[in-house]
Amino acid sequence: MRWGALAAGGAALTLHLPGCASERDIVPESHDVQGSATAQAAGYEYVARRPLGVVAVAESRGLPAAVVKGVVDRLADSLDLCATHLAGQGRLVPSAARVAAHVDRDGAPVGLALTLTPGAGPTANALLCLVSPFKLVRFPPADVDPATRGLALEASWGAGSGATPLASRDAGSTAP
Repeated sequence: MRWGALAAGGAALTLHLPGCASERDIVPESHDVQGSATAQAAGYEYVARRPLGVVAVAESRGLPAAVVKGVVDRLADSLDLCATHLAGQGRLVPSAARVAAHVDRDGAPVGLALTLTPGAGPTANALLCLVSPFKLVRFPPADVDPATRGLALEASWGAGSGATPLASRDAGSTAP
């Protein structure tokens, strides 16, 4: 092996790569949010926690805060009931999802953008326990451009997820 012989001979090998002038990593340092921060400090507008799941509003626009809070509370209740049922059958897989959608003039969520934990189990859980109930939600109708109304939710479920939304831990909640 020539590499071993080179190292054993005491010679130094230096590589100069264009565009890599710094010794620092390209990815900036990240900081996990932990402790008793409020939902707003963790970047969420509202967080609804339940024993087997949590649903958080990452962003909402053009919708009354009380309506968004009510929808999120109902989705959190539905998620918890579904997760409890799946856990009883041994089919609950701890995972997370993000759902974003515009709200059409008639109040229906449209143009869903989904980000799911990879794998068949997490995907099945997300579709059954979060995405399907979300698609059934109806917001108040409004004669405005659907691009001006929308919602992005993040959720996690399974053992311990009642205390862990996607991007934070113990983000605070006004829900039980």
